[in-house]
Amino acid sequence: MPTSVRVGVIAMSVLAALLLLNSILLWLGFDAAVDRIVEDVDDITRDEARTFVILALVPYLVLGLLLAAAAAFLSRRQPWARWAGVVATALLTALTLVNMVAAGGITVASLLLLVLSVAALTSLLARTTREWVPGGRPAG
Repeated sequence: MPTSVRVGVIAMSVLAALLLLNSILLWLGFDAAVDRIVEDVDDITRDEARTFVILALVPYLVLGLLLAAAAAFLSRRQPWARWAGVVATALLTALTLVNMVAAGGITVASLLLLVLSVAALTSLLARTTREWVPGGRPAG
């Protein structure tokens, strides 16, 4: 397995773990998160706060599952896993950048997600990864 593939698999695995852990913790603290939003934001109903928390949870859960599958199957040389990883990391990079702009700054968590996403994306797009996965173009 080329180094670029290893880096991609490791980065996607770490991202998947972080996103899934975040989703699990948010789900377990769902009511507390809703309560906090209702208390902190003026003119928001409990139903609107629930919707907001669900909309915050679902994209990270879906991306986490997709990254976990991509990491597991890329190491088995599945071509679809490379493209699933590219799509998931590109979406996560964009989502993280939008969240950073919306929040008005960089947090340690957003910086970690951004660095890992870019590392995974560049590794998945590397020539050595493309050549290693069946159906990739040969060098030349």
